[in-house]
Amino acid sequence: MKFFGTDGIRGKSNEFPFDNNTVSLIGYVLAETLDKKGNGILIGRDTRESGKRILKALQYGINAAGIKVTDLGVLPTPAVAYLLKNNNYQAGIVISASHNPYLDNGIKFFSSKGKKLPDKVEAKLEKHLVKYIEEKRVLSKNSKIKNVSGKNLVKQYEKFLISLMPKDALKGKTIAIDCANGASYKIAPEVLKKLKANVVVINNKPTGKNINLNCGALHPETVAKVVKAKKTFCGFAFDGDADRVISVDDKGIVRDGDYFLGVVSKYLKDNNKLKNNTLVITVMANLGLIKAAKQEKIKVVTSKVGDRYVYEDLIKHKSIIGGEQSGHIIFKQLLDTGDGLISALQLLNILTKENKPLSRMCGWIKKYPQVLINEKVLEKIPLEKLPQTTKLIKQIEKKLGDNGRILVRYSGTEKLLRVMLEGQDKKEIKKIAQDVINVAKKEIEKTVKEK
Repeated sequence: MKFFGTDGIRGKSNEFPFDNNTVSLIGYVLAETLDKKGNGILIGRDTRESGKRILKALQYGINAAGIKVTDLGVLPTPAVAYLLKNNNYQAGIVISASHNPYLDNGIKFFSSKGKKLPDKVEAKLEKHLVKYIEEKRVLSKNSKIKNVSGKNLVKQYEKFLISLMPKDALKGKTIAIDCANGASYKIAPEVLKKLKANVVVINNKPTGKNINLNCGALHPETVAKVVKAKKTFCGFAFDGDADRVISVDDKGIVRDGDYFLGVVSKYLKDNNKLKNNTLVITVMANLGLIKAAKQEKIKVVTSKVGDRYVYEDLIKHKSIIGGEQSGHIIFKQLLDTGDGLISALQLLNILTKENKPLSRMCGWIKKYPQVLINEKVLEKIPLEKLPQTTKLIKQIEKKLGDNGRILVRYSGTEKLLRVMLEGQDKKEIKKIAQDVINVAKKEIEKTVKEK
């Protein structure tokens, strides 16, 4: 029984472990293992229709442990991290499945300092949770605990975002944003308008079922069309919980997290602000970014996928900027986790200070053709137990040499095998990636049957 993935607990919102009883036990376990110093637990959520039910179940369990909840309502995941860092609370929870469809949901956890919980803490929580589930623990309602609203705290986060840019910095500039019908649907346009930008907003009318639906960071081509049609300064597409962002340049070209990291790190280096001259990326980063960074004499550190691992390497290598191709960007001097709104504002700061369009700022990065195939599998059998697959991967690595790259891994939250290939010929690497998928899937099915 394993609950925690790469980012908290995630699954189908109407199935175990998201039934009311288990969710209450999750809340109870978190509350009972916390340091009791602080004003209770902060909870925020995205716009999924299951969010309110899960909130009530969590509150029940947390209250049963004698701890109160401050309900922040709908707001970005990183807002909870920021509010924890700057206020006195015991921990934070975000009810969100990030970029997943509305039928999924998740529970993300933050420490009192606004940081993702380390693996050893999650392991401790999981141990207690499994124990209570197995013994069919029944929680008693605690009517003495009074939960409170956190609306004033949300304003605190908004003021912080506005403070990141000079007043009127965006005056006269038109910016297109896609809120993914998610957590940023209110705060993103409000912040940009208060910075005097002309804002064109799409997908900011959540129904509870349309979060991430053909929009947002998973579909940046949607806002790219708006950028082209309206001839805006640039565009941004947030994901469902707004902890990541994908940019679109002035020509309507989608610029993912690799371009973002390249532009920011080069700007910081050129202005002697890139601490230890180091950029942290993940194994999914494009080879083109790695080679471009090296040409600029920027040291590149590669971490595992997941912004928590990026953060660990930022600490280890004393760097201030790192992130993922998917749009999770961490500006460590501002926050210890990825924040789509912070990222968008920091990029806008650079563009306005340099007085250059994003298309020009990205020109020095020449990305390699990249193919990523996600394939559903019966089980996530460790790759080292798939001899045919590992043999094929080694053959491909030898063939690609310095002119390409292959990465094969499982999703941290779903039963998906991910095969990523980079090379000089897109048609060729697409065929190679599919060959790996076919061999691996066949070997996984055979291994499962033999169990």
